[in-house]
Amino acid sequence: MALQEPDYDQVAKVLAAQQQAARNAGKRRGERPRDLPSRNQIVDEFTMVSLSNQMTSYMVMTTVIGEPYHPSTASLNTLKKMSIKDLKIEINHRGFYMLLRFLCPPMRMTAIMNIVEDEQGTANPFALYLQEPEHVRPAQSILRQNRIFILKEPYFKVGTNGQYAIRVDHPTDIIWLFEDDPRIPENWRSKSFQETRPAEYWKKQGNDLVNVGTFYDAIEMYSRGLRSSPTPAEEEILRNNRALANLRIEAYDAVLGDVSFITKLEDRSEKALYRGGLALYGLQRFDEAAEVLRVLETKFPESAAGKHELARTLLRIREQKTGVYDWKKLYMASQLRPPKIDSTSFTGPIEIRDSPSRGKGLFTTKQVKAGDLLLCEKAFSYCFAAPPGEAVKAKSISPASVLLDVPSNRSFFGTQADIIRDVSNKLIMAPSLRSDFEALFHGSYESVPSTPVDGAPVVDTFLVAKIINFNCFGCPLTSKDVISDTEWNRASKLPSTIQHDAGSQRSLYRTTGLWLKASFINHSCDPTCRRSFLGDLQIVRAARDLPAGTELTFSYLGVLGKSPEDPKSLNKRLLEGWGFECSCPICIEDKELPPAIKNRRSQLLKEFDTIAKTNLKKKKEVLQQLKSTYSRPPTEVPRPQMWLPLFSLVPLYATGKHSSNEKVVDQVLSTFASAGYIIKGAGLLYVEDLPPRIKVEKWGLPTEGATSAWLTLRNAYEAWGDMGRAEQAKEFARISWMLLVGEDFSFVWENPPKV
Repeated sequence: MALQEPDYDQVAKVLAAQQQAARNAGKRRGERPRDLPSRNQIVDEFTMVSLSNQMTSYMVMTTVIGEPYHPSTASLNTLKKMSIKDLKIEINHRGFYMLLRFLCPPMRMTAIMNIVEDEQGTANPFALYLQEPEHVRPAQSILRQNRIFILKEPYFKVGTNGQYAIRVDHPTDIIWLFEDDPRIPENWRSKSFQETRPAEYWKKQGNDLVNVGTFYDAIEMYSRGLRSSPTPAEEEILRNNRALANLRIEAYDAVLGDVSFITKLEDRSEKALYRGGLALYGLQRFDEAAEVLRVLETKFPESAAGKHELARTLLRIREQKTGVYDWKKLYMASQLRPPKIDSTSFTGPIEIRDSPSRGKGLFTTKQVKAGDLLLCEKAFSYCFAAPPGEAVKAKSISPASVLLDVPSNRSFFGTQADIIRDVSNKLIMAPSLRSDFEALFHGSYESVPSTPVDGAPVVDTFLVAKIINFNCFGCPLTSKDVISDTEWNRASKLPSTIQHDAGSQRSLYRTTGLWLKASFINHSCDPTCRRSFLGDLQIVRAARDLPAGTELTFSYLGVLGKSPEDPKSLNKRLLEGWGFECSCPICIEDKELPPAIKNRRSQLLKEFDTIAKTNLKKKKEVLQQLKSTYSRPPTEVPRPQMWLPLFSLVPLYATGKHSSNEKVVDQVLSTFASAGYIIKGAGLLYVEDLPPRIKVEKWGLPTEGATSAWLTLRNAYEAWGDMGRAEQAKEFARISWMLLVGEDFSFVWENPPKV
């Protein structure tokens, strides 16, 4: 971690303090406090803290997940009004609502903070969570001073400092009121409300705000204009302008609602068609987008922007239907910040089915070959952790933050909190996306019906957090640039990208993403597919030849054949993270293995690492002893821990006094065999077939070293003059490379150096 970031002891202390505060508050549940500070005291203390906060140059954002509670699903007309003095500690006040007003300029800390007052003049701290970061939407735009709102079924709590606060975890519990709302009491109305303004005035106000990038406030102005009795022509302009503002904040459903004010496509203006097409594109409804943009092209043939968007949309349709991508262009796009690539998802011959004892899973619908593209999926949500030194003032670029899950006693450093916020806001902005998201696994947490209430969406942010916890992944910016083979990095002429991880463990990348369809792929240490990343694209390829009806699995943790992990510790992480233990052949054998044999194997692996690189005899002796710790053949139970030791002998046979092409080939094949491969016809002296050909009867673990291993064979065959098998080995190397990084345009077949 960087020097300014908290260490794990600090985070543990904060988490412990939060848990103790929760226990203390639980003892007071249902109590109505009699020691509420005075209005002046609350405002003065808040002002002092706010000033101190403004003087802080750096602050790691911390988000705290408390005990889950459901959002309000009650219609406002069924609720009764209550005051601050009626609030009870740690209670969701079901059946009630509050009318509140902000007293101060807001302050952004772990949440956006302010002081609210009710109609009786009683004041209390207020905290709203899961809002856009300051560089995307300033706190002043959300909880601005004197803004009035209704809070349905409020939740009242005691913080770690003993301070009482109204806490809002579900932003959809709030009904924001405009100045002209009749529910606002007379003594809270501004003088400007008394003045009648024409639609043209509100349109100009909105336009001015759009020009300076204040889109949320612009939407409010256009909405005021629509309530000011506009003419039909004025209404169309206001709706088109509001559609533009909503487009800028990615509220795509609202855009479609505005442009469909005119029902027939042919009757819509150029702006309405263009903005509607972009909204459909944003929702990845490309066929519908193409239909709208074709009307735009026909009706307004001079629209260069329309032609460009139609061409872009047709390219997405092609990707969606064929799985044909310009991989080089996509790789170069990963240099963008954020690296949200302009592409779309392709779903190959796979479908979601019931998986015995695993809930749902993804299965092949036809026979596929190793390396075949099964899924290339654009992230539903993607929060990029900028590497040190890069600017972070862009949406979907996040400085690392801390997420504290108090009930589960877990903490996360990265962008997990950001992705919870991003998904929650996405579902509010585009409710049409909810059904696919909520179909993902969420453990035992049961949410409430998600149907709109009073015309507004309801989003359960605790459900979002649960789904994110089980389904999101830390990921590298590109899989190619985390391959640690120095020969590949030396030979590649492509620019490398800086990765931002949370330390030495490769499973802890701070960038996080959520891919809906890929989330249905279950775990196995002996996987049937391999995933890779390219910006916000996840690429899934078949790791072996698979018949129809095969369940897709990949490893949730670790890099196979690279950093072998004790299955016991791996299963502990799986149990803590996802609530299950792995039942693959590797893990089953581990459970059956006597502890003495496990310890012996661990000791031998450590001993092997200490042997001098040139001491071939000693290395072979230890390898023989290691093999004796396995009781079942690798064709049944692969041995990921054996790959690196076995392959480390290849350079010794390639050069020096032990140099021998035949030994190089035999050693590479032994390495492949340890990973579960069954390869026939690969020995140098193999003469059964004329001409000789390699047959991979079974692909093994998709290890990182497989590409180098195949190219070592290629070089040996070429030196032997067997160009046929050299080309075959090169092709298998290309397939192995695609499994690692998703694409083959960056495949450098000259490496490793020829033997």
